[in-house]
Amino acid sequence: MEQLSLKEILANKSEVIRLKKAQVKFTDALKYSLPHGEGITVKADANGNSDTNDIIYRTVVGNTYLWMDSHDDVHINGIFTKSINENEKSILHLHDHLYRLTAKVGSPQKVYEKEINWTDLGVAKAGFTTALLMDTAIKKGLNNQIFEMYKDNEINQHSVGMSYVKLALAVNDQKEKEEFNTWNKYINLIGNQDKALSKGYFWAVTEAKLFEISAVIAGSNELTPTLQPKLFIEETVAEKSQPAIDYKFLINNFKLK
Repeated sequence: MEQLSLKEILANKSEVIRLKKAQVKFTDALKYSLPHGEGITVKADANGNSDTNDIIYRTVVGNTYLWMDSHDDVHINGIFTKSINENEKSILHLHDHLYRLTAKVGSPQKVYEKEINWTDLGVAKAGFTTALLMDTAIKKGLNNQIFEMYKDNEINQHSVGMSYVKLALAVNDQKEKEEFNTWNKYINLIGNQDKALSKGYFWAVTEAKLFEISAVIAGSNELTPTLQPKLFIEETVAEKSQPAIDYKFLINNFKLK
């Protein structure tokens, strides 16, 4: 959609919202620099499954919420909950958002949302956000090139194919009462708050339909690496009072830049 000024957005808000809801959003961008270096990518098993010559098991981050992306969107915690509950088995693992039979790279085992600490992502902010995760079985027979790239830890960015269901405009201007209330509701939760302050507005997306998660060169939300599955899914009763993920261990031991 054509880039509009804030004045134009406010003057045509209903139409802009209608157009955003009518499109399928592919969260791709040209270039990003990760605040935490190259991201976290390590070899691992998932759900007790062992890697073989033909299948490897990984957990990928499709999206990190409360982060302003290149579409001026901020995905609010729970954005995909309804969609996952209703259509989890239909969500695909693709490459480059290509809707072709030959674009499948893995068989999703589980798609879910999980709370994580901002500082564990390398973001200097207190508190928590939520990540959209996919446990997936990546198969050599589907796409040998992508399989080898995952195996060699070369894929470290993902993005979602989605469509908007509920969103609201947030504006840092007291004269715009409704939009200013939305701004105040979310601004202090955003991980890259400086970007929102510089822009003066953002779109708060509270619900969307999730169709697929793709491996990409660079996503509009840069906090989308490949993660070690077991660190996300193993949580015994004895561990529930402790952090489920030891990110500091990962950061110290996998040489993030």
